[in-house]
Amino acid sequence: MKNGRLFEILYLLVERRSITAGELAERLEVSERTIYRDIDALSAAGIPVFTQKGQGGGIRLMDQFVLDRALLSPAQQDEILFALQAILATGGGAEEDTLARLTALFRREGGDWLEVDFTDWGSGAAERENFALVKEAILGRRPLSFTYYSSAGERSRRTVEPARLVFKGGCWYLSAFCRTRQDWRIFRLVRMEDLAVEEGACPPRRPPERLEAPLPGGYRGVDLRLRFAPSAAWRVRDYFHPSQITREPEGGLLVACTFPEDQWLLSFLLSFGSQLEVLSPAYWREILREELKKSLASHEI
Repeated sequence: MKNGRLFEILYLLVERRSITAGELAERLEVSERTIYRDIDALSAAGIPVFTQKGQGGGIRLMDQFVLDRALLSPAQQDEILFALQAILATGGGAEEDTLARLTALFRREGGDWLEVDFTDWGSGAAERENFALVKEAILGRRPLSFTYYSSAGERSRRTVEPARLVFKGGCWYLSAFCRTRQDWRIFRLVRMEDLAVEEGACPPRRPPERLEAPLPGGYRGVDLRLRFAPSAAWRVRDYFHPSQITREPEGGLLVACTFPEDQWLLSFLLSFGSQLEVLSPAYWREILREELKKSLASHEI
């Protein structure tokens, strides 16, 4: 308990440079006598801390003192550097200098052991620019407007109050209060175009702790049972959780899942071609069969 209190005192002094014994005693819920004993312990440990009497006085650190890297274990240092590397990968620029300084302070070798890249294969400068605009709107608490394409293929212009960026399932999403719908919504960044940070400020709103994406356009969910050929195993592992997959003795993969019934689902299933067999529901087998007939007809010579 004492060691934890000593670290708390040290961090407060690093942050504020000067603080009274009374303030420390009140914050740490101990007596001023205990605080002075703690100050003596810090001084004995080589921390350049001293007391200054009179008006404006208090407990102070020498101006030249900086927090030593030894206060953080190597594992904790790596965690900090990893977090900064991840932030930098999202398009942050100010973090690069901080990362370089901390890497030098910690004297960590092999700082290039990790590369974090949240962008899709083939993504270009436009996508990174969109990400930067969303980030700017969130940090500046300003409205954001954009053209959005839903999974049902509907196009609409939205103005939102952005709250949170979410990386899930290999994709970036924006959690925001939609002024058009007057409710919280989730938007996939890759479907946003013509982004603009608007004038004015967003009122304080607290986003839901856990925001689930509503089914687009009022579509209901459908429970699917699918069989994939062994050659599709890599894609199946990419898209479905292991708990949804059952491996058959001959190598095929059975998948039980739930998806919204929309145009995206049709395109997704068709993308597997002959590698997929829909086991149920039966009407989805007919939907795919009819779509394949249309596709063949359009390619007839």
